[in-house]
Amino acid sequence: MSELDWDLIMKVHLKGAYSVTRAAWNIMREKGYGRIINTGSSAGIFGSFGQVNYSTAKLGLWGFTQSLAKEGEKRGIRTNCIAPLAGTRMTATVMPAEVVEALKPEYVAPFVAYLAHDTCNDNGGLFEVGAGYIAKHRFQRTAGVQYNVQNLTPEAIAAQWSKVGDFSKGATFPESNQEMMEVIMTNLENVKNQKPAAAPAAPASGLVSETIFNMMKVFLARGEGKPLIPKVNAVFGFEITKAKGQKPALIYEIDLKNGQGDVHQRVPKAADATFTMTDGDFEKVCKGTLNPQIAFMQGKMKIKGNMAAATKFTPDLFPPPTEENIAKYSSAKL
Repeated sequence: MSELDWDLIMKVHLKGAYSVTRAAWNIMREKGYGRIINTGSSAGIFGSFGQVNYSTAKLGLWGFTQSLAKEGEKRGIRTNCIAPLAGTRMTATVMPAEVVEALKPEYVAPFVAYLAHDTCNDNGGLFEVGAGYIAKHRFQRTAGVQYNVQNLTPEAIAAQWSKVGDFSKGATFPESNQEMMEVIMTNLENVKNQKPAAAPAAPASGLVSETIFNMMKVFLARGEGKPLIPKVNAVFGFEITKAKGQKPALIYEIDLKNGQGDVHQRVPKAADATFTMTDGDFEKVCKGTLNPQIAFMQGKMKIKGNMAAATKFTPDLFPPPTEENIAKYSSAKL
């Protein structure tokens, strides 16, 4: 798309609507009465492949409509926007002739006449209209997640991302940006009144792995890992060293075969597979920044025992060791 293609569409749709409205606005304001109907498009509401310029301009008209509705309300000026489906010279290039004929503009005109009538007090509305069908649109917002801004990280956002997009509980239909401001100010006030969370105790060994194993133990003790037992059905040993080639500084057993699973700091009695790696590499694997297969091929991870069982231990079995998850699965919360 050339800049000219972009600019021409903006001039026709956005600048065109602005120019006509600008010419009429002062007269309407002085008379204390007016009706404005802008012509948007479903391309602006939903997007349209190959029509980035057109879609952008048409949704721009919706923002134009809402602002005019607010500015003109006290002066008796009502502004609405339609997204019509009708057979025109433009749609004739992409629709069969019989469809173009069935979607006559005459079937849209009566609704426009109604919006322009002095008995219609709707203001700031967005309507789909075509062939006798009329429907009103509104935006919906999820309940969202109020994060603590003092601990706001990409990892914290990712941990609750499913809730951010969940429309099934507590979704609302906001009508102004003030509603978002109210939520934000309430969140900031709550954070202000919160007592700082106690930092997790430093591991006795000084190794990050000890904190991660403790987090895994709490996760299993809460029963959250119970579905893993029939899926994995194996016991794993872990030998964690401070540096490559050194003797293990930590030895752990992760039982994903019995009960609801458990983690013990001990030499496993009957491990199906045992992993040996450094503290730093174990942390990277658990965080998902080091692929286990690559770590194995690069000699950063050694495996003894049943290789088929070893492949069942993957980073996604447990929550990633982010600051939020480490605090959530602290041993103090058992």
